[in-house]
Amino acid sequence: MKLNKYFLLTLALGLSIISCNDDDNEITPISIFGCTDYNAFNYNLQANTDDGTCCYISGCTNPNSNNYNADACYDDGSCSETIIGCTNPNGINYNPNATEDDGSCIILGCIDEAATNFNSEATNDDGSCEFSTSYLLSGSWDIVSLEYSTEIDLSFIEAIIGFNPGNQELSGEASDAGSWTFQYPEYLYSNSLSFNTEPITVIAFDIPSIPIDVSSNGTWELVNNDTNFLATDDMTNVESTYNILSIQPEMLFMNGTIPFSQDIMGFSIDLQIEVEMQLQKQ
Repeated sequence: MKLNKYFLLTLALGLSIISCNDDDNEITPISIFGCTDYNAFNYNLQANTDDGTCCYISGCTNPNSNNYNADACYDDGSCSETIIGCTNPNGINYNPNATEDDGSCIILGCIDEAATNFNSEATNDDGSCEFSTSYLLSGSWDIVSLEYSTEIDLSFIEAIIGFNPGNQELSGEASDAGSWTFQYPEYLYSNSLSFNTEPITVIAFDIPSIPIDVSSNGTWELVNNDTNFLATDDMTNVESTYNILSIQPEMLFMNGTIPFSQDIMGFSIDLQIEVEMQLQKQ
């Protein structure tokens, strides 16, 4: 009988403890704040309480990036680093990684607008400029040296000496022998040839020298692919052709034949003198 009482007391106490534990296991809901709109970029699947942070504009949110979007509230990983440098592929210092041009590009080429290969994009001249022959000729030139050669027909003195002495060769060199001026694009020219020949002997007569003094004005034109120029005298309409052997901005080599009249031993003689000239631009 006493044993049954103890059993009932133990059972009642156990039920009381179980009842207390059931009360303690009741769970109070926990608030998780965040964006609860699944249409937003920052939707939080765990959130059960919307805190007004939902973001609907994505972009670069880094103010230091060159594509920063001040309106973006959600970074989409599109931020790009600003790299300053030359962005022109033609520049010798071209930087393929540069995102912003800083005006430092160095582009080699011809920067002279008068050249036939002028490069408007070039920043530094590389010595490649090419000019038309007409452009190079334009200006005033000094004849710094000259070689001449001609033959004088002496038949005019046959009546005096009783026989025809034939031709007398006249050749030599001279310096500071005159000048040429070419106007372009007007295509006008003027020249003056002034020097004394070397001494010669005609029959038995020694002639110290013959003064050559020739001048001409007129028009000129380039022919034969710019390798020759044709000078036409305004007064006589006589045409003279000159070969351009070499031409540089400051130096010119050419040859040709110059017609002129000269007084020799009291006789007026028409001559054709072949000349090869070195000219320097004034």
